[in-house]
Amino acid sequence: MDEKQKVIDFNKKRLEKLNKKNDSLSLVITPTLRCNFKCSYCFENATKRKGEEELSISVQNDIIHFISKTITQNHIKEIYISWYGGEPLMQQQIIFSMQEKINTICKINEIKIHSEIITNGLLLTPEISELLYEHGITKAQITIDGPETIHNKRRFYPSDPTNNYNIILDNLLKANENIRFNLRINVDKTNKDLIFSLIEDLIKRKIWPYKKNVSIYVAKVFSNNKNINLSEKEYAIFEDQVRYYLTTNYNEITQTNDAKLRFHYPTPGGDIGCGYGVFRNVWVISYTGDVFRCWESIGQKEHKVGTMKDLLEDFGQSIFENIKLDNQTFERWGCFECKYFPICMSCCPWDNLINSSNNERRCTKWKSLLEYRLMSQYKLYLKDPEIFEKTPFNVE
Repeated sequence: MDEKQKVIDFNKKRLEKLNKKNDSLSLVITPTLRCNFKCSYCFENATKRKGEEELSISVQNDIIHFISKTITQNHIKEIYISWYGGEPLMQQQIIFSMQEKINTICKINEIKIHSEIITNGLLLTPEISELLYEHGITKAQITIDGPETIHNKRRFYPSDPTNNYNIILDNLLKANENIRFNLRINVDKTNKDLIFSLIEDLIKRKIWPYKKNVSIYVAKVFSNNKNINLSEKEYAIFEDQVRYYLTTNYNEITQTNDAKLRFHYPTPGGDIGCGYGVFRNVWVISYTGDVFRCWESIGQKEHKVGTMKDLLEDFGQSIFENIKLDNQTFERWGCFECKYFPICMSCCPWDNLINSSNNERRCTKWKSLLEYRLMSQYKLYLKDPEIFEKTPFNVE
């Protein structure tokens, strides 16, 4: 058997299937790129914002028209809407107006719709959370950078530099409980040791795990100052510590349903977490009407792939044909020569596209973590087997 060719053929079939998938539509809509915070690591610091305006009526109408046209002519079964920014709630009236129109289109055509918002939480008052739920926006991501002192410094709010942490957590505590909140905790070398203090504060304030609609996860943040970025292994070690810490605290507090750790394994084919060049109907739309394929590229003119006019002409199919990933792409990147390709296959296409020349692309984490990840979980299992949701192997 030619194992290498077998893997290449498998990847080709998988990509062809994903490239052709045409029954769902995913849109990331940015009503503004302005923000009320000034985070030191945010991409917006590298982008000029003078004279920026909100999503115009013309672009709003183009987006609504595109959604209606795509649903009726492309046999769409589901639609996913993400409100993004900047801080999207700075243009909340645009969000509610457009969401209402999108909901009506989906109801008429009997289409499932899933809507979410990515927000810093500062403007997410109880009243606004009620309006989000009333408009079908039932999922929200909020970012915290640590306990009060460090969060307020890293996620700086000029109008009230010392209080934004308390405002956000108070909003979260009082928010509509029908909205699912993912609390993202950004970490790097400067704040990772303080994250456990943050979790203790969430427990003290009766936010987590008392509110069943609030979940917590950590995420590695990338800064222009590479000296403070965590390496893959440093982050993996920290992530494992947080996983165990959250699980044991949850079990101590609830004393009813035990939380379990899931074993992390590499999987054949790898994970696809990004739509760039893979999924056909995935578009990121800026307030200007420019179209992108990656959240991280919004507002960067050199990375735009088209405009709303292009989407309306042929549903963006000509754009997709120019950027889609195929086996020639992977061969050009040298992936076929990598022994980890069977459990990678794509990883972050955006990173590969912009960094392949300087060899800084974000390859699969298993490339540097395989031995550590498997051994650390095995040793933890020997220490505390009951904390794992299932045992994938027998220990003599």
